[in-house]
Amino acid sequence: MVRRVACSFLLLLILLSACIQAAPTAPTQSRPRVTTNPNSPPTLTPFGPAEDTPAIPAATQPADNTSASPASGPPALPQYILEATLDYGKHTLAVDEAINYPNLTGEELNSLVLAVEPNLWKNCFKLGDLMVSGQSVKGYHLYSDRLDLPLASPLAPNTAVNILLHYDLVLPPADVYHVFGFNWLQTNLVDWYPFVVPYSDGWVLHPPAEVGEHLVYDPADFEVTLHLADPRASMVIAAGAPAETANETWHYRLHHGRTFVFSASPYYQTVRATVGGIPVSGYYLMNEKDQATAAFQEVSKAVSTFSSLFGPYPYASLSMVESPYFDGMEYDGLFFLGRDYYISSDGTVLNNMIDIGVHETSHQWWFGSVGNDQALEPWLDEALATYSEELFYEKNYPDVTAWQTFRVDSFDPSGWVDTDIYHGVNFRTYANAVYLRGALFLGDLRKRIGEVVFFAFLKDYATQMAGKRSTSADFFRIMREHTSSDISDLLAEYFRHPPK
Repeated sequence: MVRRVACSFLLLLILLSACIQAAPTAPTQSRPRVTTNPNSPPTLTPFGPAEDTPAIPAATQPADNTSASPASGPPALPQYILEATLDYGKHTLAVDEAINYPNLTGEELNSLVLAVEPNLWKNCFKLGDLMVSGQSVKGYHLYSDRLDLPLASPLAPNTAVNILLHYDLVLPPADVYHVFGFNWLQTNLVDWYPFVVPYSDGWVLHPPAEVGEHLVYDPADFEVTLHLADPRASMVIAAGAPAETANETWHYRLHHGRTFVFSASPYYQTVRATVGGIPVSGYYLMNEKDQATAAFQEVSKAVSTFSSLFGPYPYASLSMVESPYFDGMEYDGLFFLGRDYYISSDGTVLNNMIDIGVHETSHQWWFGSVGNDQALEPWLDEALATYSEELFYEKNYPDVTAWQTFRVDSFDPSGWVDTDIYHGVNFRTYANAVYLRGALFLGDLRKRIGEVVFFAFLKDYATQMAGKRSTSADFFRIMREHTSSDISDLLAEYFRHPPK
């Protein structure tokens, strides 16, 4: 039985939002689809297998992400209330969703754009009810992963609107290239709900490419309730926030998150610890207890190390989830780590399982806390996450000096650090340029401006851009607040379009 969002939610949202009536309008002009793949593979850390893929045409240039911050009025962040019922055996999810969206753009809005990633899979997403401020909407346009939602009355700056949706997901089989969906060991719900995309001189929803991530997120507050269709099922749930559980129901609250994800399996076993007041959990499968324990211990150290270097851990918990997905993939408060890494672990501290686990942990700062346009400027999270691996080994294993040989030099990387996902060509060339050359740039920058200045800059960058979407201009602006060193030669060496 599908459980509907409680009436109290609706009343709360109506009281908080502007009173807007919805009416059908003509759909806006569609954008072309540039790929036939159902959601291109997420960003891969440079150890997984790669296949050559055709180049994708360039996307538009990044836009300024400045937005108004009202002193009072609408909520400070978008609010998402989701109530979902999972039928694990039938691979379905029934969802009621309430969105309270504050217009913080500084502009009057006549429509909203929502990303609907499940719609990239054939027959996955079925939209039922859609209401804006209590009125049914018929004039929307859903195509590819984009939902154009017209507003009958303009949404003024510093007011809010509420949206109610009911939809059903028929989950696709997950494979080694896609986390979303089910496999024989687990069901993974990532980017599973429609969300209002950022607005920066227009709605920011890039098309998928053959490499990297195309979605851009602003922070939001989430309240999620998960039920099982069969409450007798024995299920373990890993999620990006701590759970309140009762009668086979899981309730979560995630503040200031960019994504809310969860993974379900009857096979999960767990290892847990508290690190600096943060509960950290490792979810592992089958016979990988020893490997999972080893990875978990190093991830726990990474939480402490990066908290010291970059600032406090930004969420209420962290979950590390083993998955048949062959690489690592980050989300707020949770990351997936490929099962092949567990199986092939050699027991040393410098191996793919530990190194990539550390990389994904650092993404809680570089992606989660400090956001960026992952399509057009992926180096801002991936280069920093890769270089954070080296910092981890320096601080915890100073005698382990082979990180750069193991992680970077063995691939003989080339390419421009500021490569976007549409010019990545294939995984190997994209990873070599953005991840590996990006890490080399940060290492050279550190040498040029000095240890004390470099680490003061990193922490200040993490602090100033927390909860925002950073750009290259932000990165170098904050760096310039700490040093006047001439780095023009480094910029010319590493960047196709060196910042001015």
